[in-house]
Amino acid sequence: MKKLFAVLAFVAVAGCAGAAAAAYPEKPVHVIVPSEAGGGTDTMARLLAKFGEKYLGAPMVIDNLPGAGGQIGFQAIANAKKDGYTFGCLYTPHLTAHVSAKRAQYTLASFDYVGNLVTDPGAIVVPGNSPIMDLKGLAEFVKNNENCTASTSGPGGDDDFARLAAEADLGIKLRPVPSKGSSAAKANVMGGHVTVGFMNVSQVEAQVRSGEMRCLAVMAGKRSDMMPDVPCTAELGYPKMVSDSSRGFAAPAGMDAEALAKIREMFTKTIADPEFQAAAKGVLLINEMNGDEYKAYLEALQAATDKAYEVAPW
Repeated sequence: MKKLFAVLAFVAVAGCAGAAAAAYPEKPVHVIVPSEAGGGTDTMARLLAKFGEKYLGAPMVIDNLPGAGGQIGFQAIANAKKDGYTFGCLYTPHLTAHVSAKRAQYTLASFDYVGNLVTDPGAIVVPGNSPIMDLKGLAEFVKNNENCTASTSGPGGDDDFARLAAEADLGIKLRPVPSKGSSAAKANVMGGHVTVGFMNVSQVEAQVRSGEMRCLAVMAGKRSDMMPDVPCTAELGYPKMVSDSSRGFAAPAGMDAEALAKIREMFTKTIADPEFQAAAKGVLLINEMNGDEYKAYLEALQAATDKAYEVAPW
């Protein structure tokens, strides 16, 4: 009888140990998006979630946490449990700009990095029925009309840096109209509530194609494959009028090593998936970096942003 109890006890303990060692993930994984639904970062996250579930082995649930130029979402990622069931999106330059301005409670050390997925150049857009046809026309219109406005994502964002670059090179001054996300910014432009908008190519491509917006220029050294008919600022004679935003993924620093490795594996396999690539074509401007490369890129950007803040605080 004693032997029987001993065997039963061993089986029970072994069963508990097996349950404790169950393979990750055992439940849905949450992906924090620090912007509203419908924007470029949200689109990126939803595509990764849709095609990455089979590689992760569990559903991915999108949690939109917009506000404060991304700070609410960034901080939520940094503060998340380290058990592997929450990671999220980062986007620049907001991520580093808040740190430079000492408005953030996080630093780059607050994250473990999964990888960068998108680098999206800036786009200068006006309503589809605007009389402004090109950058020269924009400069003339602003100089001849008072209180001209520009839709941006707020101080320290790539859209606001883009506005400042355009003002400097065109010799104009625009009153910024910050928005909570790209959906609101697009509504401002399409509704004619602002003179001009500064956004990213992937955010406005559909509206430019439909005629709801007109893109005056892509803020880059070469034309975008997503809008090949639109001239870039470099070819228009403004090589310094450039702007872009990178979008990637990170987890809270110190995340469970097994879980982080699995998420990174999912990220790499998803990007290589032909179905994902087909769905992303014309939607995402893919520029893949692994976790280490992404970390090094952000550290270099943070140093540059810190220097920019010293010269012209935002």
